[in-house]
Amino acid sequence: MSDSVGGEARKHHYVPQCYLKGFTHDRRKDSRLYVVDARRRRLFYTTPSNIAAERDFNRIDGDEPNAIEAIYADFESKAGPALVRTEARRAVGSEADLDVLLELIALFAVRSPRQRENLRQFYEQSARAMMKQMVATKQRWEAQEQSTIEAGGMESSDISYEAMKAFVDAGEYRVDVTTTRHVVTELELLPTVYDLLQRRTWVVLRAAADSGGFVTSDNPATLCWDNEDIAGGFYSPGFGSADTSVVCPLSKTLALRGCFDGRSGIVDLPADLVAAVNTRTIAFADRQVYAEHDQFTFVSPDGRLLKGHELVSLPPAESPDSDRHE
Repeated sequence: MSDSVGGEARKHHYVPQCYLKGFTHDRRKDSRLYVVDARRRRLFYTTPSNIAAERDFNRIDGDEPNAIEAIYADFESKAGPALVRTEARRAVGSEADLDVLLELIALFAVRSPRQRENLRQFYEQSARAMMKQMVATKQRWEAQEQSTIEAGGMESSDISYEAMKAFVDAGEYRVDVTTTRHVVTELELLPTVYDLLQRRTWVVLRAAADSGGFVTSDNPATLCWDNEDIAGGFYSPGFGSADTSVVCPLSKTLALRGCFDGRSGIVDLPADLVAAVNTRTIAFADRQVYAEHDQFTFVSPDGRLLKGHELVSLPPAESPDSDRHE
């Protein structure tokens, strides 16, 4: 890692480098990835150390601010070898390796900038609704203010009811969530999602040699309805929902697919189905897509099979609903 202060790593990867290396040419430290940045409409090559990371992403309040980052680093020391073994065997070689891979997928599901922004927006919407209720009448506002002062929650304020109501009605404020709160939420969700992943059966998908390989993204684990009649409806899929599939690329040659249909084993995918998996991964990417090179394939909205370098030429598409439920 880079960007350190006082010997402490401050650049925290939410997609581990040990995972991203599986999409490079040879997994070496200096081996590069092809990056499609959909938000900035840019194409470039860089190493895994430079992507899918944010400053202090896992840093928490307290005497040991990097405690969570250290825990994740310990997990990655197990995930890296499991990924290498799986790629070498072109199959999941043991239950222990599958357990580690499912924990990695669970981490992808609960820990990302997109999920954190979803949580922040939820808190903000709740706060805005509460504030509107509080200033609905002058009597309600004054009663709430007095009870808060008596409880020691605030000191007496010179702000008038009219000024507060104008502020709330204008809506020109933002509610932020601390990193510590995000981390606590993620750690609370992690065992639930992991347990639901364990209840699925898993198929290893192997990319054909002439397919251009699988891609990944800054949001690698995708959860979708398999029933088209439900997919276009109001409800978002949950990890415990029937008729859903979880797909996560493991490397440029392998991906995992988990369902509740009882199927397991290995499936060799031809080039057109590899492109279909890539299309799904791209659709759920938050900002960036990662690949070995620009010759990966995907399916355009009008059904054409395109190469990776053509991705930024397409009009930006709205990401699928990313809200997930247990």
